[in-house]
Amino acid sequence: MTQKTDQSIEDRNRVRALRRARRYIRANEGALARLLNTYARVSTLDPTRRVWAEQ
Repeated sequence: MTQKTDQSIEDRNRVRALRRARRYIRANEGALARLLNTYARVSTLDPTRRVWAEQ
């Protein structure tokens, strides 16, 4: 069964990409996970090098 949505194609593709990214981050593999792990390690060693605001 298909259902029409009000979402544009770009919005649907963005949601799909986020779902895939979460899967890789949760598995802790892939380039994005390595980047986030490196950022976390560097920010704990030297808080002045933090780029994103921690909330």
